[in-house]
Amino acid sequence: MRPVICTTILLVICIIACGCTGKTPAVLAPVTPTEEPVLVNLSDSHPDATISRDPGVLLVSFRTDGAQQMELDFSNLSQGYEAGTRISTTGPFAGSVAFQVPIKDTYRLNISSNGRWTAEAAPLVTTNPLTVPVNLSGSGTSVTPVLSLEKGDYIFSRNETGLASPYYFLYYVNGTPLMDVNNSYIQPGFGALSADPFVIVTVHESGTFYLSALGRYNPGNWSVSISAVPQLPPMGPGPEISPGQKSSVTL
Repeated sequence: MRPVICTTILLVICIIACGCTGKTPAVLAPVTPTEEPVLVNLSDSHPDATISRDPGVLLVSFRTDGAQQMELDFSNLSQGYEAGTRISTTGPFAGSVAFQVPIKDTYRLNISSNGRWTAEAAPLVTTNPLTVPVNLSGSGTSVTPVLSLEKGDYIFSRNETGLASPYYFLYYVNGTPLMDVNNSYIQPGFGALSADPFVIVTVHESGTFYLSALGRYNPGNWSVSISAVPQLPPMGPGPEISPGQKSSVTL
């Protein structure tokens, strides 16, 4: 068992070190998709709106004119559903966050801040998903274009670690988080002070996903890559030992 484990770890390290993913992926910066119509525009002078939505995901893209504290809140007026994101910016910044719309109903979107800002809300674009291997990059809090992942294991590697890294969360395009096998955290799950450059992400069911980055620094550049864990070649038969022949193992 040990040789198999060591071989797997070695393959993972080689892929991360050499970038040998089978094909060269394009480096894509998360941008606000424009294929879906804008549902509502907001600003510091018009900070909230009421929206009727079917189940899915609402993408909120925003721009600030300087350093400020922002709070984005999304709530259901009849069912008591609430979701929110708090960020700090250190200068002019353009970012995006995504909110799950769990049921067909009317929702309230509210943004509060201590500075000048504008924002718009639109459905998340779920068509034309990217395929792995893929590189993604951005600045601070942002939502990436969607990507397709088959059931299996993937190497999720990042160039920034520890406090320099945003928090990363993978979600299906219906807003359901991709949990770990024990249902205890949203993958990839590096941890606040983790120094790990990569983790193995397990996809339990094939589907289309988006990556949400929650930046500690806004703006603050980041980049990640996602690639399938390589399949080990089948183990061949060992040497044939004839009757009466002794085998020896040197440790």
